[in-house]
Amino acid sequence: MDAWETTYLHVLHGEDAVVDWYKGSGLRPVLAALPPAPAGEFLAEYRERIRDAYPPGPYGTVLPFRRVFVVARVKA
Repeated sequence: MDAWETTYLHVLHGEDAVVDWYKGSGLRPVLAALPPAPAGEFLAEYRERIRDAYPPGPYGTVLPFRRVFVVARVKA
């Protein structure tokens, strides 16, 4: 078995680039489970926290994205 991890540095652009990026993946089940009003409240607070955690730089917001890869082999 081989396993390794890589962190990709995505440079995102826009005011809420990290939130917009996650809305297309990890936030989908959360937002789908919430009624519209609580979903809006959740997104507002989430945006604030994400802006603090991932401040924009001069050429965009850097989002480190960690990936773990595993390859297993079975003896023939």
